[in-house]
Amino acid sequence: MGTCRNGPAVSGRPISDVVYLVDTNILSASAPTKAVTQSDLCNWMDTNSRHLFVSVITVAEIEDGISRSRRAGAHAKAGRLADWLETVLHLYADRVLPIDLPVARHIGTLMDRARGQGHDPGLADVAIAATATLRGYTVLTRNLRHFAALGVKLIDPWVGLPPDAATDISSRT
Repeated sequence: MGTCRNGPAVSGRPISDVVYLVDTNILSASAPTKAVTQSDLCNWMDTNSRHLFVSVITVAEIEDGISRSRRAGAHAKAGRLADWLETVLHLYADRVLPIDLPVARHIGTLMDRARGQGHDPGLADVAIAATATLRGYTVLTRNLRHFAALGVKLIDPWVGLPPDAATDISSRT
């Protein structure tokens, strides 16, 4: 279906302190509307699925793209994206993170910090950064410059995939 499986991919219980919040541009790399999917990235995401989370902001951004496609008359594209999003939501199920009160308050702090440095980040990126920061997660994104002033840990998987987070407990010494 053009999406990364994101189901358990290793036997045993994975152990790791590394957890990732997947930005919209990374998740969208597997969308059915992409001419070429990033197979290495999809394989990595499948292997590390238990350590990957998405924000409700990502869901909103994808819904926005679906609605924009419908409005533009690209109904087939919108349908493929809507089906893909349903699959993503099923696969991530309990790994879709909300914007709660502590995150909302941290969004305000990060917005002001960024403006104080001469940046004007978008609310979506700040919300993702705030969610990741408060949980101690690393953001996977291609938009490093959008997050740079926000003080969140970042990795661009197009530059290099992170090491596998999922390690079988029986291999631990």
